[in-house]
Amino acid sequence: MAVDEGGRFAVPLLSGHLGGANALARALAEVCGAVPVITTATDVNGLFAVDLWAKAQGCTLLEPERIKRVSGALLAGQTVRYWSAWPVTGEAPAGVERAGTPEAADFALTLTPEGGALHLVPPIGVLGVGCRRGTTAERLEEAFSAFCASSGLSPAAVSAAASIDLKKEEPGLAQFCKAHGWPITFYSADQLRAVPGQFTPSAFVAGVTGVDNVCERAAAKASGGALLLPKTAGGGVTLALAVRPFAPDWRTEQ
Repeated sequence: MAVDEGGRFAVPLLSGHLGGANALARALAEVCGAVPVITTATDVNGLFAVDLWAKAQGCTLLEPERIKRVSGALLAGQTVRYWSAWPVTGEAPAGVERAGTPEAADFALTLTPEGGALHLVPPIGVLGVGCRRGTTAERLEEAFSAFCASSGLSPAAVSAAASIDLKKEEPGLAQFCKAHGWPITFYSADQLRAVPGQFTPSAFVAGVTGVDNVCERAAAKASGGALLLPKTAGGGVTLALAVRPFAPDWRTEQ
């Protein structure tokens, strides 16, 4: 960001959209009475900016190098097509239409990216975790990688973890969550038993923990939403994913 000595112009220098430089230039200009000098092509031409939309919707852009392909098509007067796993409220911007299939999309709002589109991933997933005593962070990482690979889930979709309070002192679990930057919430067996819904029961787990399922129930409770990926088990680790409610719209400003 640069402001001239006379305070007449505020010029964003780097990362106008994702880095917030354009917004900062406008804010500074308003404070000091300057003119914000915005040169981003989509802004200059009044076109939809997919990276601004991703930021406003709280999503992660998996392939930022593909942004220019979407913006370039709009700047050339072409129509770009989107796919979303959720209804997007509001009127789609000029030049943007819904694709008939995910494969036909230029950009896609999804938890399970595939194909050549630009993928926007909302971090709405809560990973429910069950594990044997002494499970290492490395073993949990292996299980998580396999979980994502088998389901097509993007790791960027996960923003938190949950388990039973018996696992509070497990160093491997703590290290695993810290490595991903996830907060982890622990619940008692009574709290997990009280979670409504249909879950995969296990007599063995019930005998050890006092509740018939840890990972699914913990994920559902922590998310306040629906179970998306049911329990997978292997090597002493069980994982499940639930998702928080998500309602995207066409706002490009937060």
